[in-house]
Amino acid sequence: MRVLFVLILLTALVLPIVALAEPQTFTATHTYILGDDDSRNSARQKCLAEAKRKILEQVGIYLESKSELITSSQSTTSGSAKSPQTTNEERQQITEQINTLAAGVMRSEVVKEDFGEINGRLQLTLTLKAEVDPDDIHRQLAARRVDQGVRKQVTEQEQRLAQVEEELKGMMKELRAGAAPEPQKKDGGTPDLAAVRERANRGDAVAQFNLGLRYVKGHGVPQDYATARGWFEKAAAQGDRLAQSYLGFLYQTGRGVPQDYTQARQWYEKAAAQGDRLAQSSLGVLYALGLGVPQDYATARQWYEKAAAQGDRLAQVALGYLYVEGKGVPKDEIKGVEWIRKAAEQGDANGQDSLGEMYRDGRGVPKDYVRAYMWYNLAAAHLTGNGQKIATDNRDEIAGRMTPVQIAEAQRLAQQCQAQGFKGC
Repeated sequence: MRVLFVLILLTALVLPIVALAEPQTFTATHTYILGDDDSRNSARQKCLAEAKRKILEQVGIYLESKSELITSSQSTTSGSAKSPQTTNEERQQITEQINTLAAGVMRSEVVKEDFGEINGRLQLTLTLKAEVDPDDIHRQLAARRVDQGVRKQVTEQEQRLAQVEEELKGMMKELRAGAAPEPQKKDGGTPDLAAVRERANRGDAVAQFNLGLRYVKGHGVPQDYATARGWFEKAAAQGDRLAQSYLGFLYQTGRGVPQDYTQARQWYEKAAAQGDRLAQSSLGVLYALGLGVPQDYATARQWYEKAAAQGDRLAQVALGYLYVEGKGVPKDEIKGVEWIRKAAEQGDANGQDSLGEMYRDGRGVPKDYVRAYMWYNLAAAHLTGNGQKIATDNRDEIAGRMTPVQIAEAQRLAQQCQAQGFKGC
């Protein structure tokens, strides 16, 4: 559905001979009868909003007809004898996208305003004129689609790094299976730095790894990725999978070493062979994005599956999208949503944002704006930076298609879902 929509819009961009139309002018008139609590200014705002709504209805019908023109032009240009038929769902998506953007760029002005008393009641009548350029609308729609795709990739990378940072917090307590625990203080607290360093200097791989983590986090020592890399290398040379995995992370992100995706892949492969889910998920990212390796969705899927089976949330979301889009695997939106839901129900904000998208567009689940709003709301509450902005924008955008009662229900469900730990929402 999305692919068809993007192709239609891009076809309009690259074929200048298919100009849609000259700018069109629309007019609408609305009369508002003032209530006891209405001031003239508040009445004017309400009347103006209703007049704009009437114009947008006209604009939407007109622009949707021009979307049919683009579809026909695409078919004619490609040499097919018959124009492709859009489904009702695709038509609805096109119309919603067009109307949303038209509302933001439509140039309107009040051309007539009458205020007076009729039959003992004050009333205000406004006549509104708006000008819309169909070509401009479609150019901006195509640009918005491209921008959203780029922002989505950036967000996924940001969430990837954020998740790794969260993993670091827990890794201080994680030791290899069968390894002797580090000495602790008498009160059971964190081991003394001197004790960790002494064991690391004696060649203990666990201590070397944990000392490297201290330098990554700046825990008891200045934060120093280069020094962390040195200790990770010592532990990794002894086969420590965690050190190998985090060496891959340093090379992937260029922290403490020049960024080198090939080196990152090599270290991730060593850790992944020992079952490290973080390394497996990271390999999936490299192959999915073509970083240091040829882009290969099938191989990315294999690594994501291994990590997702161990509960890696990023891998679950990424695997879900591969199924939804049919990349490296037969397209199966229902199965894709199942994987995304696993991450969302673990409290993963990126998974919750993605699940909101699925409900908004009706992919793998019935279209449901209440559920979409609920998941976007949960995601926005836990994401940061650009990810939070995208989730908030998505939530607010669909709120414009909902009634106040539906919004209130979505907010209630979000509170209930969080209270029950995101399970069964």
